[in-house]
Amino acid sequence: FLANSMVESIQYDSCDENNWQGLDGKYAISNSCGQEGYSYEDDECSFDFKSSCPVVSSMEVTAVNSPIGDSFPPPFQCKPGTSNAGYWDSSTGEIIQTFYTNVAGRKDIEGCCWWGRGALQTKGPCSVGKINYYLGKKGADIGRDTLYPSIDFCQFPEALCASADDKNLRWNAGLFEWAERIQRYNADDWNYDSELDKFIQGGMTSNAFITAVSRIVSRKCHRQGCSKVEVRMLDERTRHFFMIMNDIFELPMLLATPNPTPNPTPDPTRRPSLKPTMNPTIEIQKTNPNERPSMANIISTDEANNGLLVPNPNPTTFSDGLIRLEDNAARRKDGLAPLSLTSILLAWL
Repeated sequence: FLANSMVESIQYDSCDENNWQGLDGKYAISNSCGQEGYSYEDDECSFDFKSSCPVVSSMEVTAVNSPIGDSFPPPFQCKPGTSNAGYWDSSTGEIIQTFYTNVAGRKDIEGCCWWGRGALQTKGPCSVGKINYYLGKKGADIGRDTLYPSIDFCQFPEALCASADDKNLRWNAGLFEWAERIQRYNADDWNYDSELDKFIQGGMTSNAFITAVSRIVSRKCHRQGCSKVEVRMLDERTRHFFMIMNDIFELPMLLATPNPTPNPTPDPTRRPSLKPTMNPTIEIQKTNPNERPSMANIISTDEANNGLLVPNPNPTTFSDGLIRLEDNAARRKDGLAPLSLTSILLAWL
C-alpha cells in the first residue's frame, strides 16, 4: 500500500492526479479523460455491483489539490462545450486551444470528471461508486451507517480531495480500495492471501509479489502482459517496497522465528538453599492491609474509558466481508485516532 501510494500520490504531495503524460513538451488537456491510453469514464462495475456512478456530460469540476507552479500543467478539469481543449505548452507555460488529442484520441473534456484521487488515485465511475455506497450518501440513503452520509461522491467526485475532512478522506478512500479490490483479488490461480504467504515463507526477497500487486493496483490484473502497457514506475514501486519493509520497519528481523532451546531447562530447585531472613533489613512502607493493587492505579481513568488497552472482542464486519469502518472508534471523523504506519503494515501482514 505505502510503496504504491509513494508513486501514485505522495511523490507529488497532491490528492488529485497529476497531468504527467506529455509528448515533446505538450500535455493534452484531455488527459483528464485518461492517461496511457485509458478512458476513465468507461471503467464500469461488473454485473454484481449496481452502484456505479452515472457519467454526466454536464458535470463541471476542477481539481483543487494538484501540483501547482510554472513547471506543472494546469489542474485537471471537466466541463461541457469543449470540442478542442488543446494542450499545455511546457516551454511557454500557456494553454494552446487547438485540435490536440490525448493517447486515447480524446480532444474534449466533456464528462471527463473521473481522474485519480486520494492515496491510491482511485478513479473511474465504478470505484467512486463503491466509495459512495460503502462510505458515502448512497449507502446512507438505503440505511447503512456510513462515514460520510452527507457526501454524494457520484455527484461531486472531487469531494475526495475538497471536503472539510479531505486529509482523512484521501487515506480512507485509499485504504478502502486496498481492502476491497487489492486484498480480495483472486483470479487465474493468483490469490492475494496465498501469494502473500508464499512471499513471507520464501524469505521476503522475491520481486514477484510486489510486481503483481502493483499491476493489480494500476492495471487491475496481475500477470505480465495482461494490459496494453506495463505499470508506470514499476522499479520505483519495488524499491520503495523493500526500503519500507527492510530499512524502516525491519520486518524480516521482526518476523524471524528464534531458534528453539536445544535442551530443556533443568528442574527447579525444590528447597531453598538458604533459610529466608526472618526480619526484613529494610523497613517497608506501611499501607492499608486490606488494599490490593488495581489497574486503576496504573491506567488513568481517561485511558480506561477510551478503551486504549481493551480490544473489541467482537469486531463487526459487513456480510460481504468488508471491514466495517463506520463503527470503528479509530476511524471516527470527530476523533480520529492516530494510526502508525507500523501498526497498519503489521496488521496487513
